[in-house]
Amino acid sequence: MVLKLEECNETDMARAFAIVSSAFGQEHPYFDALYPAHSTPSGRKVGSERFLEMYRTDPNSTFLKITDTDTGEMIALAKWNTYDGVMPEEVELDCDYWVNEEEKEYTRHLFRGYLGPRRKLSSSLVDTWFVGDRN
Repeated sequence: MVLKLEECNETDMARAFAIVSSAFGQEHPYFDALYPAHSTPSGRKVGSERFLEMYRTDPNSTFLKITDTDTGEMIALAKWNTYDGVMPEEVELDCDYWVNEEEKEYTRHLFRGYLGPRRKLSSSLVDTWFVGDRN
C-alpha cells in the first residue's frame, strides 16, 4: 500500500466528513452537538455541505487527505487552521441545524467553552510565532 498526502478539493468533502464522523462516532459530545445526527444519511449530507462551505469560504482552513494509491480511496483527513499573523474575528453559531433552541444554545455553550481557551492561546501564539513580513 502506497499512501499519498495531498490537499483536498471540493469533491472530497463528502468523504472527508464521513471520515471525521466515523472517527468521532457517538463518543464526543462537542462533535455530536456541533453536527447533529452526523452518523445518519441526512446528518452526513448536512455535515458534508457544511464542510464544503468551510472549504470554500474559510481562508484559514486547509483540508489534507491521505489516499491509498492502490484503491484511490481517501483513508484519512486532517483540517488545519493557520493564521498569517492575525486571528480572525470570533464567530457565533447562528445556523438552523438544531431541532430546537435549547439544543442550539447547548451547542453554543460547548462551542464557546471548547474554542474559547484554544482561541485565547492561539491569539497569543500568533504574535509570538509569526514568521514573515508583516507589511
